Amino acid sequence: MSVQSNTVSRYCVEISGWDVEENFFVERTDLEWFEEHGKRVALRKPVREGSLVFVRLLEPADAQTAFPVAYKAGCVEKRQNNGPFEISLIKMWPRSRRGPVMS
Repeated sequence: MSVQSNTVSRYCVEISGWDVEENFFVERTDLEWFEEHGKRVALRKPVREGSLVFVRLLEPADAQTAFPVAYKAGCVEKRQNNGPFEISLIKMWPRSRRGPVMS
């Protein structure tokens, strides 16, 4: 029988995007990175599932590497007792171009 660990790492981040009312927001929060379940954040503002958000690390070793990274909001869990919205994050990748590149 193998032992499975669910190691979690926490990072201070700034997250920005558009909420469900289509208002731009910026929040500071902790990103939790679970070894088996991926990345999650808790936000005061609700976002739509599938919406684009940008995450920027606030504690970089080198400030020049602290650029925003695009994620898609996965599962959005509603607040309980006026707590934050729990949102899973899915990394977005650039689309590949098909065919010849036109300039």
